[in-house]
Amino acid sequence: MIKLLIADVDGTLVTPDKALTSRTRDAVARLRAAGVDFTVTSGRPPRGMRTLIEPLGLTAPVAAFNGGMYVKSDLKTVLLQRSIAPEVARDAIAYLLGAGLDAWVYQGADWFITRADAPHVARERGNVGFDPIVIPDLHAVLEAPIKIVGVSDDLALVARCEAELGARLGAEATALRSQPYYLDVTHPEANKGMVVRDAARMLHLPLEEIATIGDMLNDVPMLTVAGTGIAMGNASADVQRFARHVTRSNAEEGFAYAVDAFILGEPPIARTPLGLPPRTRACLFALDGVLTQTSRLHAQAWKQLFDHYLHRRALASGQPFIPFDGIREYGAHLDGRAPAEGVRSFVVSRGIELTDATIQGLARRKRELLAELLTQQRADTYEGSMRFIEAARAAGLRTGVVTSEDLCQQILASAGANALFDVCIDGAVAAAEKLARKPAPDLYLAAARALGVDPEEAAVFDDGPAGVEAGKAGHFGYVVGVDRAGREADLRHHGADVVVADLSALLEPTPA
Repeated sequence: MIKLLIADVDGTLVTPDKALTSRTRDAVARLRAAGVDFTVTSGRPPRGMRTLIEPLGLTAPVAAFNGGMYVKSDLKTVLLQRSIAPEVARDAIAYLLGAGLDAWVYQGADWFITRADAPHVARERGNVGFDPIVIPDLHAVLEAPIKIVGVSDDLALVARCEAELGARLGAEATALRSQPYYLDVTHPEANKGMVVRDAARMLHLPLEEIATIGDMLNDVPMLTVAGTGIAMGNASADVQRFARHVTRSNAEEGFAYAVDAFILGEPPIARTPLGLPPRTRACLFALDGVLTQTSRLHAQAWKQLFDHYLHRRALASGQPFIPFDGIREYGAHLDGRAPAEGVRSFVVSRGIELTDATIQGLARRKRELLAELLTQQRADTYEGSMRFIEAARAAGLRTGVVTSEDLCQQILASAGANALFDVCIDGAVAAAEKLARKPAPDLYLAAARALGVDPEEAAVFDDGPAGVEAGKAGHFGYVVGVDRAGREADLRHHGADVVVADLSALLEPTPA
């Protein structure tokens, strides 16, 4: 259950014109009423967050300077401070000025600049609520700076400087953009990932009970460290791909929407009898390993193909015929791989060189052999999965199958399970629509579109790390890892919200 939400300020908590809306204030009040604490983190100095304290009723510690300083909500009592080493600060200032950026220094409670008319000074003054101190040489205030900022409206230059200065500073400091026109230089541990860890330590909370929300690349560390990371709709794709959820933009009340949809709307303890969040409208299942046990049929088709090919090759070359090993060689070269990739891996292991055309031809022939076997033999299913799907459909949820296998419909028909699914996105659909394979989310996103649901309203069920990662990358509402091979830690690492040995484990026990 989420106990704390940490929000970035600019680009997240406030609107593009820096306003704190009534919906945002009400959302924070609803958090508290539900027992969820709330605080903020920002690149701003402590005094720059003064206008947030009273309207939001902040009582928890506040992280200023992107984690360079933790203060109590009075904004005066310093709990923790991480300053930049003077020699590192001097190097950063020299680089920024040499690259053509303006430079600012934050030290103690003050903000130092060299030109009052420099770009963004007036804007920043309005944001932080106090005046900078103009001095001729910033080297005079580098004893213990908390943050140095490079400023320019040449956004490409700022981006280039981010990469160059980051490499130059190495482990001595961090250089990250907090806005497209601001490059923040801070202590290497003054980052928003440490903000989350510091909050967990100070408030005695496990990381999984903390949620974070932000919009910029410097927010990525906190999005990935916290149990639940939420990216704003105005965040770039590079930021969104690290988040568990994506909300609306800060011009569309994205913060309030995230609170209602992802924090209060589906708390972890709120589960349906299916073990899923209440907002779930659709279930998307991987095929082999989740629904069906087709490895036996795949191995049989490959053995027919390769034994025929190897026998003919042996006769033509006068070499001995060594049959295909349907257990060892299937597992080593073919199981879980794209057909052509598997063919290439196997023939190379046998010291055989084939043209791409021949490899593709063998892959197509295997497909034909599998199709024939499916008409002769029944594809086995997992009984627990079938019970779960029947329960999901009885509850009114839509269902889909997602696989890179070309024969999805034939496999389901062989298993007698066609009627249980509303849509099947398979390898043939992927090829026709040029959809990337897992771990890209394309196949699962196509299934959600076909079912007419948003990703946040769908649950993904997959037994492979790549499939689980695809579910996370697509920002699906819930990702279930199905552990048939003792890979629970791997599935969780790649983004599974829960891992079960069988889908029946999700079902609410039937009263005796």
